[in-house]
Amino acid sequence: MKGKILGTRYKVLEYIATGGFGKTYLAEDTQLPGRDRCVVKQLCPSIEDPEFLAIARRLFKTEASTLHFLGDHAQIPKLLAYFEEEEKFYLVQQYIAGKTLEEELNSGVLWSEIQVIELLIDCLKILEFIHSKGVIHRDIKPDNLIRRHSDRKIVLVDFGTVKEVLKGQTNIELTIAVGTQGYMPIEQARGKPRPTSDIYALGIICIQALTGVAPLDLEEDEEGEIIWESLVNVSPDLAKILTQMTRYHFQARYQSAREIMQDLSALPNFNNQHSSHGTPNSSFPLLENIGNHPHNLYKSAYEQSDYTYTAKNKIAVIKVEPVAANNQPIKSQLINDLPLNKTSDNLKINPAIIWAIALITLLLGGMFLFTQSIFQKLNHPDNSIEQTDPQTPKIN
Repeated sequence: MKGKILGTRYKVLEYIATGGFGKTYLAEDTQLPGRDRCVVKQLCPSIEDPEFLAIARRLFKTEASTLHFLGDHAQIPKLLAYFEEEEKFYLVQQYIAGKTLEEELNSGVLWSEIQVIELLIDCLKILEFIHSKGVIHRDIKPDNLIRRHSDRKIVLVDFGTVKEVLKGQTNIELTIAVGTQGYMPIEQARGKPRPTSDIYALGIICIQALTGVAPLDLEEDEEGEIIWESLVNVSPDLAKILTQMTRYHFQARYQSAREIMQDLSALPNFNNQHSSHGTPNSSFPLLENIGNHPHNLYKSAYEQSDYTYTAKNKIAVIKVEPVAANNQPIKSQLINDLPLNKTSDNLKINPAIIWAIALITLLLGGMFLFTQSIFQKLNHPDNSIEQTDPQTPKIN
């Protein structure tokens, strides 16, 4: 396959991996001046029935369109092209240079709470975005999370939406179980994934990072709930969040990424910018939504710009102190309702000072006039008015 041209322009450089639905290759675009690298996924339908291929082709195009607009998010690879060749479907996506979370977890080093919070912040931004578009990833696992070299951000790859199209059969329901055992909750295993299924998978990854225990090795109680808190020393508040993310029944879990961020924002370590292991924070600013949710301290990063949010002629600004040398939590101060006028505070004059200056000026002016009058009387006595009895004649 190496050296083969796919879709008349994508030259295969090397084989990357084989999955249950096809193969993945590293390629280069021969029609671009820089011959940019890209990832080509070859998806092979499991059934050669013409009727099924027609259905798969239509659904494949629909799902490819979905992947295209999801690429508007900075932490999702852009879909560059999709095509069919020799009854095989191909997706061409942006190449992400980085390291998978699977590689990081396999290092044998347990993660700190701060690192886990950073991971949650980074991934929840992506989940809120895709869920708001009506898309469920369905295969969130460490191998599908890449820490990008350029900025250390987490990038979510390998959406399962196209996979389900290619595994179905004409005589059964096309919505089937797509996912990875251990990270896939019960409702998804039954072919009924929900947004909470992605939340479950992310929670499992965090527990794995904290404990070093693979998902399939975690014990469960009689009700199917995961037993994990005794395996690691973790703060009760973070443990509560992760436990709610991984509840057996989807109704008992957080119903959205936004809900999790609201609880995370109350944690002491939420605003730490760097972990003790040197992994940069995802910088998820804590802003107040002045619009529809006045008490909501969480706002999607993809809606923010330069750490400020303006609405209804008001602005919310974040001020963050430098990171302490002893890794103590950073304190953040939320300043609400500042005027949009950016006049410096040093140039603003207190009204009380203005009145005081005016009063002093009046007093000094009055004293000056009074003093001048006294001097005139002393220096010009003849100008004083004689007080005489009008009926008494003057004596010459």
